[in-house]
Amino acid sequence: MKKAALIAAIALPAAYAGSAWYLGQRIETSLNDQAKQVEGIPSIKVVKRDYQRGLFSSTETVTFELMGDVTRAMQQAGGPAMEAVKITVRSDIRHGPWLGGAEFDAGVAHAELVLEGEAKEWVKKVFGDRKPIEVRTVYHFAGGGRSDFSSPGFTFDLPVSDPSDALHVVWDGITARVDFEEGMARYTMQGSAPKMDMTDAKGGRIVMQGLAFSGDQTRLFADDPLLYTGTQRFTLDSFGIHDPSGTLPPVELAKVVYEVDIPKQGDFIDLIARIGSEKLTVAGANYGPAHYDFSFRHLHAQTASRMYRSFVAMSSDPQTMLNPAAMQAQMGQLMGPALELLGHAPVIAIDRLAFSTPQGPASLSAQVALAGITPDDLSNPLGLLAKLDASGELSLPEVLVRETVSGRNQGQIYASYGEEADPQEVAAMANAMFDQQLTTFVDQGLVSRANGQLTVKAAFSKGQITVNGQPFNPATMGAVPQ
Repeated sequence: MKKAALIAAIALPAAYAGSAWYLGQRIETSLNDQAKQVEGIPSIKVVKRDYQRGLFSSTETVTFELMGDVTRAMQQAGGPAMEAVKITVRSDIRHGPWLGGAEFDAGVAHAELVLEGEAKEWVKKVFGDRKPIEVRTVYHFAGGGRSDFSSPGFTFDLPVSDPSDALHVVWDGITARVDFEEGMARYTMQGSAPKMDMTDAKGGRIVMQGLAFSGDQTRLFADDPLLYTGTQRFTLDSFGIHDPSGTLPPVELAKVVYEVDIPKQGDFIDLIARIGSEKLTVAGANYGPAHYDFSFRHLHAQTASRMYRSFVAMSSDPQTMLNPAAMQAQMGQLMGPALELLGHAPVIAIDRLAFSTPQGPASLSAQVALAGITPDDLSNPLGLLAKLDASGELSLPEVLVRETVSGRNQGQIYASYGEEADPQEVAAMANAMFDQQLTTFVDQGLVSRANGQLTVKAAFSKGQITVNGQPFNPATMGAVPQ
């Protein structure tokens, strides 16, 4: 028994130490892979990285440079003197399997910003002795992990030399959680920021309340670190602008939603975006509910990825951005994948543009489809039109259209009869002209009139224009039937 106990006393600590070493090695490998992915983002550079691995713990210190090449190129071209933004992050990593308390997993890392000099003093003025950003990441035995991000709230008065430029800021902080698979191949996120309130010396105020965000995304291709499929959603309880000076009209939004869905079907992806606000008040007039939904469908995924990476590389290259000739040449190179993308028959659409007016609801939808364009089609406009398939629908309150058109008619009447014409007679004549015009369009089938709304549906397909389902002849538009 004593011998067995002795063996156990030696073997168990040795086994734990071996496990900690192995798990620490796995975490280092994961972080190495992440660093390589960051290197694939042109606008971000890892200028320094130090990893110190021990038996039970490790430390990583990484310095990132943001848009450094562009900043230096702008200075060389005579732009303002400015330093490239550098951010240093230090992570203290504890190897598993025991993470403390009742928590067991592969490891845990606590990351924070490393600040020095003026940056450190500035952050201290805003956050006091609290850390401006904290990230706790737990690495799972099966790979991947979970990161919890937080930044505390603060109240801050912006230092200014002129009291009229004073700005008072109240920020209630932000929290977020990201669950990720190995190499960020897939992740989900959720987070919130309760409130931001900014007030200037003149009483102007901007208030944002109830920001929340979530996402569920999967990397589309292993060699493209930025392109994901899946969903992202942002919601806002309210947003308001109040300007006592009257320079800006008062604006209020409530129940705002912005969501993006990128589903993948076979070799193709769709990009579907929806923006909406249940309340949209500008200068006292409510235009809500308001919606703007648009989409790009049937995009060839590989071609879209190649075009996207080329665009990101171009926009991050200072020699290109600051040289018009180089920019033009690079844009020419993008034409190749752009034409290839058009060759796969994409569909571009404004799925919904809708809002309320004091006179009633207004809406617009439109769709354009291209049936496999080739480079030769671009030199043959008539052949290009044959491949174009487009449709749209516009619906407006009759009262709004009447006010707009009658106002124009009144201008024509005054131009003919002079400003001394009787306003009531002019208004009556203008309305009569509108009634005649509208009746003509309705009789010709160009406009549908129902429930106080005027609606037009137009389409172009196979070289033929139709309006409300009928062939359209521009020569007869508006002609009074005999």
